[in-house]
Amino acid sequence: MSLSTRLRRFARAGAGHVATVVGEAVLVHARDGGTAEARALAASLPADPGHLVVVVDLPSESPVEVWESFAAALPQGRGPVRLVPGRHPRRLGPRAGQWLAERLGRAVLAPYGLTHQGAAGSLFVHSGEHTGWGWYRPGREPEWAAKRFPRPVWDSPAVAEVRPSGAGAVAEPLPAGMWIRPDGADDLFARGRVRLIRSLPCHPEALTIVLGSQDVPGLELTEIAVFWRTLPPDVRAKAWFVELGGVVVPEGTTLGQALADLLGEEVRCYTGFPVGSPEAPDVFTLRSDGSHGWNTFARGFAYRPRGVQPRLCAGQSPIADLRQVAPGVYQYSPDVVIEIVEAGLWVRSPEEIAAEATARTLPLDPVHNLVLYEAADPANAERMRGIAASVVDRLDYPTRLVTTLMPAAVPSGAEPVEPVGPVGPVEPVEMAEDEATETGSPWLSGRKDTMSLQPPVSGPAGPPVSRLVARLDGISDGGHRIAEPVLARPVAAGEWPRMASDRRGPSPSIEALPGTWRASTDRVHGGS
Repeated sequence: MSLSTRLRRFARAGAGHVATVVGEAVLVHARDGGTAEARALAASLPADPGHLVVVVDLPSESPVEVWESFAAALPQGRGPVRLVPGRHPRRLGPRAGQWLAERLGRAVLAPYGLTHQGAAGSLFVHSGEHTGWGWYRPGREPEWAAKRFPRPVWDSPAVAEVRPSGAGAVAEPLPAGMWIRPDGADDLFARGRVRLIRSLPCHPEALTIVLGSQDVPGLELTEIAVFWRTLPPDVRAKAWFVELGGVVVPEGTTLGQALADLLGEEVRCYTGFPVGSPEAPDVFTLRSDGSHGWNTFARGFAYRPRGVQPRLCAGQSPIADLRQVAPGVYQYSPDVVIEIVEAGLWVRSPEEIAAEATARTLPLDPVHNLVLYEAADPANAERMRGIAASVVDRLDYPTRLVTTLMPAAVPSGAEPVEPVGPVGPVEPVEMAEDEATETGSPWLSGRKDTMSLQPPVSGPAGPPVSRLVARLDGISDGGHRIAEPVLARPVAAGEWPRMASDRRGPSPSIEALPGTWRASTDRVHGGS
């Protein structure tokens, strides 16, 4: 019996697949409804203008008859198709994309390598060298398309591979950008990799560069500079730094200032770890154990060479509906403004007092939010303290729990000011040992010994402190062998197209070479 006859009988028997629209994607699944895993993935994916996003709800090992049934279930059309593996391990066979392109007569974008789900529905294809999204077109050689979906404007071969960065560090690709970390055994970085892949949002226009790692020696500034200088100027101009672990900086300076001085240009640094919306993330401080602290008001600062005052370039209003009268300054009452500073908030009169301007230079405390109030004039200090206390009462409950109220400048002979919360501690949240290693809660520590928090003295009663535990799927890395769908004969070593690496940045015309990806720089069919 011929293959075509077997396929016709297979379809007539009702054993085929069906297509269901789920969110912005089409889920192709068996007639029994498919897997909950694939359906949840489809519901989380963002729109992909110009492409039909198809979630493949097939086992990792499927015969060609199953793939024929899958192809027959796809909606008709001539536009390009993006294939997304719906089941773990999220990987397609190396020839699946080309086979489907020839079968359908239309362009196909398919992952070559493991597909990881990142923050905000993003997808990241990485399991070693030369992995990523590939273009497959009928009768043509595959082309490298991207590393990330949705594809940010800065995505290119220059930020797609693990590469050395100085004598003792490596730069590793992430969904959100690149991670510069010390070289060493992979086990040291597995937990951090899961966190960065699953939690760090990918900004569509700004590369995020994560520095360092927990519990390993600090990075040298020169190791960061080696990678920085490989980036095109337009990418550097919009990049943001995130400090995850230690970086060795000169005594008496900050990381941002040290980077600006060394690199000789303005750099931007988050004040903590960004989470949530890619375009407007919340930024949480990082405690000494690596867990998230409080949600900052000052999201990030720009630093210029030679010690110029850092410029607030990303912030969040402390209270809804306040009018911004200057960058980071909000009108609270006719004669009082609230200014966002790195350490928290500064409640002052519109005409600032020079002696208290040091409020802008106070360093960030990862455990406590400081609400500073004008106190240079003893006659007015008590009134300003009362106004500052009313500001604290209007903050969100988690922030009030970690807030300390204190004067911006203590008058001579004055007594130290107590923190806002003098009441007894909240009961620590009990947590299983394995949960402590996989926390995804953005503002609670992953360690029980840091969970004693002080509630505020006044203000409306808030909800009980709760523990949110996000169990992250393990992230597979290069070298992990996975059985692939049976579409054609196995691919021999060296037969799969490989991508040419250009460490100086992407080239607008990388030629197609034997055994090499051809880097696609056009936005065919609406982009990739």
